[in-house]
Amino acid sequence: MTSLEMRPRVAILGARGIGQVHARLFQKSGANVCAIMGSTMQTAQQTAELLNRSLGISPKPFDNLEALIKETQPVALSICTPAECHFEQILTAFDMGLPVFCEKPLFWEKNLSPEKLKTKLTVLSRHRQRYLFINTSNAYFLEKVTEKIGRPSSVKSFSFKFYTQGPHREKDIAVDLLPHGFSLLIKLLESKKITGLSQKVESNSYQCEFNYANCKVFFDFQEKKDGPKHLAFSINDHEFTRVQEGQGETYRVYLKDSLTGEKIEAEDPFQVYVSRFLSQLESGRVRGGDGFDEGATNLRMMSQIYFGDR
Repeated sequence: MTSLEMRPRVAILGARGIGQVHARLFQKSGANVCAIMGSTMQTAQQTAELLNRSLGISPKPFDNLEALIKETQPVALSICTPAECHFEQILTAFDMGLPVFCEKPLFWEKNLSPEKLKTKLTVLSRHRQRYLFINTSNAYFLEKVTEKIGRPSSVKSFSFKFYTQGPHREKDIAVDLLPHGFSLLIKLLESKKITGLSQKVESNSYQCEFNYANCKVFFDFQEKKDGPKHLAFSINDHEFTRVQEGQGETYRVYLKDSLTGEKIEAEDPFQVYVSRFLSQLESGRVRGGDGFDEGATNLRMMSQIYFGDR
């Protein structure tokens, strides 16, 4: 048996943009990227050829999930399709007994309502073959900060600023970036009640403030095609800023402490989360617990913000 055949076979759903990043990081973490699915066979073939040229991997292209699973027999799926596709793809994976690594949010759609969201979450929560891992990897930065300075005994304020070059506008920016902010907030303070919500929505930006139990929270998001890339968060006005250097294989990241100027070394959060997912697959612990509860909490909180404080 060759080295490639011994690696866990992972299929990537989503041929454009972030799907190519998933493929690179899964390969780097020791997976065999055996297939890639696009919205059309043409996009899937184009991405498969690109990945072969750039990374030396040869995923088989598909535009149909059932055919992909039947022909390539992956041991897991990495889902990075548009959010409106997530629910059905996750359900298909669970029905086939396949663990899922999924881009945030867990799912979303234009006509989603709180009632429909609750129904879909119930379907997933009761599935007997559920194993889910959500890619809210920026929460890893909070892990590094608390390792360095310790966990504060009391958190009175928390802010999260995230500027990207994403394509979303107005309230869709919230759908794209709120899961990142909530992932840090849940890791810091667990699940709490949201009250006192206020929001400011503009074409390229979204801001909101609310109370999270006894903590005052402020989120500041921006998406502009040629705008700045910036990520920072503060705990009790103690701010930490992400600094990125290089690209692709030369990419490195660390956090800068605003009070001391010190660098807090960190790995690429996305790589960390992919590696953790594969580690659980290889250890056989995928049926012993998953990230569904945290992902569902994150989604419920996003719904509460999106549909209003209720």
